[in-house]
Amino acid sequence: MALPALAQDKPVVGVSAPLTGYFEILGEQVEAGARTALGDSSAAELVVVDDECSAQGGAGSADQLIAANAALVIGFPCIEAFDAAMPKLAEAGIPVILLGVRAEGLSEQRSDKNWPLVRLAPRNQDEAEALAAYLRSAWRTVNFALIDDGTLYGRQLVETVRFLLEEFNLRPVFTDTYRPQLENQVALVRRLQKAGATHVVIGGDAYDAAVIGKDAATIGVRLTLAGGSAFIAPPSDGTLPEGTILVALPDWIEREPARELAENLPETTIVDEGYFVPAHAAMQIALIGIEELDDAGRIPLGALVGRTFDTALGPVRFADDGNLTRNLFEVFVVEDGQPVPVSGAGNTGAIR
Repeated sequence: MALPALAQDKPVVGVSAPLTGYFEILGEQVEAGARTALGDSSAAELVVVDDECSAQGGAGSADQLIAANAALVIGFPCIEAFDAAMPKLAEAGIPVILLGVRAEGLSEQRSDKNWPLVRLAPRNQDEAEALAAYLRSAWRTVNFALIDDGTLYGRQLVETVRFLLEEFNLRPVFTDTYRPQLENQVALVRRLQKAGATHVVIGGDAYDAAVIGKDAATIGVRLTLAGGSAFIAPPSDGTLPEGTILVALPDWIEREPARELAENLPETTIVDEGYFVPAHAAMQIALIGIEELDDAGRIPLGALVGRTFDTALGPVRFADDGNLTRNLFEVFVVEDGQPVPVSGAGNTGAIR
């Protein structure tokens, strides 16, 4: 059922996220982050709607937020809901701060369809770019290989890393697509050894990396492994070798300024997972944008693009294409079985 339009004593900031069903926890994180950022402020009214993480739910959430005359909407951790909602919100002139969709083609859609949209989330390519930026200096003098597990994620990660390294005249001594989820990868390790590779980028998950590392150690082949966020996995997937390099999004709540924020919140607040900190940052941005409402009662896109916002994520800025000017991925190295941030690697926190 659509929400009635609110009396416009103060502008409405809408939140669209799944509040029921399998992805309910994501909605809880988004709502908690937004409400915490709003706090006791009287600058805006918060309207939270359930997009069900589905196309039908996304279309319904857009209708409700249009009826509520939202000045801006934050949320949409699920692409299905976003795809259905964005055209409706754009037609109504309501801008969106997107929290969860990483698809590369979104920038082109935004431009072609003139969507009032900014993305407070990394692009798919950011992961590979962060890894390649680190490796092109750290691995400049080593023989490295590029292997993938044949999945779309694995192939795209490795191909993007390959392209970015070749721009700096760094070329692999070996490339291959391996069979994933095997209990034994000795044959692959032998092929890497024969090619002279001492360092390996793996477009695959933690299980395969653990097996490759274990088999290499068993037969006395020294390999340094590197990979993406798929290396973050529960202990049941195996143990990554010491010195393994990986790129992933940091645990924001363990970083300043979010850590200080969490210390001052009630213990019952959902802060330790997922979208709490990004949603908090999005609401902080919305509250600043509200100071520049246009004649229609919307936050103009120009109030969001090209300026630096101090948020729970640190400083962020949106470029003209709506994407962040900062890569949120960081580089980690495995020490004592745990990923530890590599000092000075990446550009998290830096505005370009």
